[in-house]
Amino acid sequence: MRTNACRSVGVSVSIAASAALLAAFVTPASAQQPVERVEITGSALKRIDAETALPVQIITREEIEKTGARNVEQFLQSVGVALQGNSNTVAASASGVVSGGVSGVSLRGLGSQRTLVLIDGKRVSAGGTLTDSTTVDVNHIPASAIERVEVLKDGASAIYGSDAIGGVINFILRKDYAGGEATIHAELPERSGARGAGANALVGWGDMATKGFSATLIFDVRQEDALYGRQRDFAKSSVFPQYLQDQSSGNTFPANFVAADGSFGTRNPFFPNCPPPYSTVSPVFLAGVKANSGATILPASRGCRFDPAPLVSLLPKTEQGSVFGNFRFALTKELEGYAQLGLSHKEQRTIIQPVPLSDQFILPPNHPLFFQAPYFDPSVNQGFNTFLLQPSSPYYPDAATQARLGFVGTPNLLVRYRSEGTGNRDVTDISDQYRIVLGGRGTLSGWDYDASFLHIETNLAEKVNGGYPILTKILPLLNSGTVNPFGANTPAVQAQLDATQFRGDAYKTKTSIDGVQAKVTHDLMQMAGGPLALAVGAEGRREGFQLKPSAEIVLGDISGYGGNFLPVDKSRNVGAMFAEVSVPIVRTVELTGAARYDHYEGVGDRTSPKFGARWQPTRQVLLRGSVGKGFRAPNLTELYQPQTTGVTAAGLDDPLRCGTSGDPRDCGSQFPITIGGKTTLKPEISTNRTLGVVLEPINNLSIGADYWEVDIKNTIIFGISPTTLLNDPLFASFITRGPVGSGAPCAGCPGPIVNIDQTNLNLGETKVRGLDLELHYRIPAAAAGTFTIGMNGTYFHSYKIQNPDESWRSINGMLSPIVNGAGGVIPRWRHYLSIDWTLAPWNVTLAQQYQSGYRDLPGNFEDVDPTSPTYNGPQRHEKVDSYALYHVYGSYTGLANNKNLKLTFGIRNLFDKNPPYTNGGGNYFQTGYDPGYSDPRGRTFLLSATYKFM
Repeated sequence: MRTNACRSVGVSVSIAASAALLAAFVTPASAQQPVERVEITGSALKRIDAETALPVQIITREEIEKTGARNVEQFLQSVGVALQGNSNTVAASASGVVSGGVSGVSLRGLGSQRTLVLIDGKRVSAGGTLTDSTTVDVNHIPASAIERVEVLKDGASAIYGSDAIGGVINFILRKDYAGGEATIHAELPERSGARGAGANALVGWGDMATKGFSATLIFDVRQEDALYGRQRDFAKSSVFPQYLQDQSSGNTFPANFVAADGSFGTRNPFFPNCPPPYSTVSPVFLAGVKANSGATILPASRGCRFDPAPLVSLLPKTEQGSVFGNFRFALTKELEGYAQLGLSHKEQRTIIQPVPLSDQFILPPNHPLFFQAPYFDPSVNQGFNTFLLQPSSPYYPDAATQARLGFVGTPNLLVRYRSEGTGNRDVTDISDQYRIVLGGRGTLSGWDYDASFLHIETNLAEKVNGGYPILTKILPLLNSGTVNPFGANTPAVQAQLDATQFRGDAYKTKTSIDGVQAKVTHDLMQMAGGPLALAVGAEGRREGFQLKPSAEIVLGDISGYGGNFLPVDKSRNVGAMFAEVSVPIVRTVELTGAARYDHYEGVGDRTSPKFGARWQPTRQVLLRGSVGKGFRAPNLTELYQPQTTGVTAAGLDDPLRCGTSGDPRDCGSQFPITIGGKTTLKPEISTNRTLGVVLEPINNLSIGADYWEVDIKNTIIFGISPTTLLNDPLFASFITRGPVGSGAPCAGCPGPIVNIDQTNLNLGETKVRGLDLELHYRIPAAAAGTFTIGMNGTYFHSYKIQNPDESWRSINGMLSPIVNGAGGVIPRWRHYLSIDWTLAPWNVTLAQQYQSGYRDLPGNFEDVDPTSPTYNGPQRHEKVDSYALYHVYGSYTGLANNKNLKLTFGIRNLFDKNPPYTNGGGNYFQTGYDPGYSDPRGRTFLLSATYKFM
């Protein structure tokens, strides 16, 4: 098989098979032509380097540049490296969850906790979110520092460790560079928002062969402006009557209210003419509901609504700077020392709508106001963020207002308030990552050895700039009657509201890895097909995670954080030994085997074997296959995060009470939840299988196909989504209710929801099946230039998860409400297709980034029960459209005969395609589209200039 047609062949090749398969793509070298052997991701053995004929997907530096992406999150989403599932944490996630600004990656849709991220083959510490000690923030790695990315899409437990069930992404940094270069760049969306710019520089000196040392330094700075919902038509509203979807909130300004004695429901002094800019007119939505479904809903029961979409950050404002250094030096003729240093600083600012404050939100049991009036409700034994307006307040509705709204008397009013007086929520996530690697490698008595020490830590602080009032300060102020919930306040009252603000660090986290590893490799004997090669190694590391919440976070006293979080300071020792062997039986057949023993302190130990084989009957055909076992030990936060209370996202209904009780706490509401870890979690056990073929029917054409399977037992879930728990009877045991008869009157109803269990748990099995396809065709050079066609795609044949009753459900090709390890968006097909043309000094690339459509969630006003009298056919938005973006990238080298200058111009999203509509985008407060699935920037122009010097 010819090497020039084997570029980026590997798709989903196993760890043990990876070393063997490389030989199938290498033209054997003669004794007169010695070649260097290098280590490839997925194997501890060194192999002959034959261009990029590797058993992993290779993303070269040139390919990265041609995506026009300036951060790792963006280019990995572009080039299609089997990143499936909106359980991926992206920068935009910070608009709806406390993500700390972390951007993670998820291979096979199995979650970032099952995807191992490496830099030059060494581990990376997690980004440091409140509840996740595993997910690596890949945006700490500057795109300008990357030489290539090697993506192993098969389980790797036998070589790298238990957390590589989904695969490995290895970022290889630039090194051994002589000279220097500097680049400036700008990204300019055609529409407002998200403009970015930056600069980077690379300098290298020395030469290992002649000077005995080599050093490379990389500097990178970049910034990107924020993008808000109001700047994009598809995301500027939360109200979609045509899809029976309304993610607006009844906690608004001017405020809604209900009678505390239950004598009447939701009202607003301005209803039905709800004033802008904070409220949307409810009858518009209700008319759409009636037109689309025939359902009848009393307008007065809805009051005015708050539409947060215009105020939500679709993309945060980001500023980042980093420096990376690689150093090599010859200590003796047989011993080389090396070092790698890295420092990255990132600030990400996220601004969203003001916090809601009302009795629809709970207080944690340890909160100082929990048992005090008017916050405590003894009927459900729960404290709430109650805003009670009494008749003594000057802002109590007068007789004329009462008459217009249809009620009389002076009952106390439960106010559903949006804290306009304290402004938009505004946080900056400040993250610093430090990395040092020291090691030595050489040869002794025919054995190659490599030993190293690693220290890496990530320190994250979430700084609150404003918009998060302290509950023990603002709730008494609201209940004093001095705050006007329906209009402007006096300067004196406004000053009191501002004095309730929390400002400063809400929490800090530190994640760290300290480790040592060593390995030796040796060719034991010569066999008919080549050398019998052995690799043996050992590793020891200490993993640490610290969470230092502010005193207010511990009490759950900062509104907008959805509850309280308790300190965590946990670490553990991990030890491992591994071995790998390559057995070339004959020239066309090679067998490989690997095994790794891991011991996790506090969890236990396990041995993970892996076996692989390859057969190359002709130069044009390669067959390969592998099978292996793996396991994933629960991480530190999955085990030890203290259990605390919080609330769900807004807009949920209790299906057993909503529509009967008339209580807003049962409809379109938020429900109490318990989150946290469990020390009783079992490790996940996995089985990975692959079977593939690579064909080269003609010169310069390579076609690869690999069928793969992943089975996981004891799947660890970070809590099943409340949508599933509320609407699927199979999960009824996760919901705790108050006594029958408690809460609002509800004939024949069970008691109101007092808790939803979202703690970590082992939930049965997960089974995923799919096919990876890859094609590369290079059209021979001609006067018109050289053309290269490339395609990389993944098809999901099936994705099944097990229910509590051991039955199975498929989430393939749909948006599953079960996320965090089993779900999110699982499009059946995804690919990246490119056509590249080169005719010096020009280069132009046209690329298509494609994801198939998927089944959507129903709208929250849709009746999906066919037996219901209001059922009116299938859901109004049954399928999210497919998503195809086109990008063009061009470069010109040698302006004015200056061969050191390279100018580039590109357009991302050439046809300015908007993201497809989905009902499921509100997981992160973004509405109308899914930020984990699509890009809201629109058509974006890319400009850059690179100058090489020295």
